[in-house]
Amino acid sequence: MNRRLLEIRLRRAELRGEIADQRAQLAAIGGRLQGGFHIADTVMSVFRFLRGQPLLSGVLAALLVRHRQRVWRVLRTSFGLWKSLGWVRSLADRWFPSAGETQRR
Repeated sequence: MNRRLLEIRLRRAELRGEIADQRAQLAAIGGRLQGGFHIADTVMSVFRFLRGQPLLSGVLAALLVRHRQRVWRVLRTSFGLWKSLGWVRSLADRWFPSAGETQRR
């Protein structure tokens, strides 16, 4: 019976190790998704706020209709800058890795 109990305990330790690895993997996936979910939460908060402010919503809609070309230009420029920032960050990460990344290699 002691041998069987020892086998059970060893298997339990192996399973706990696998569980810890799976938790670490889930945490890494969650960390990558957290930024996107934060943006979506912020957008939804803005929509909820505007839904409760009909006058402000109307003024914003009128401004968008009145100055749609200017708004479109600002959005295009903002998107381009955002994409450029991502490109610069990826180059910086490639050329100047952080201390944690150099220790892992």
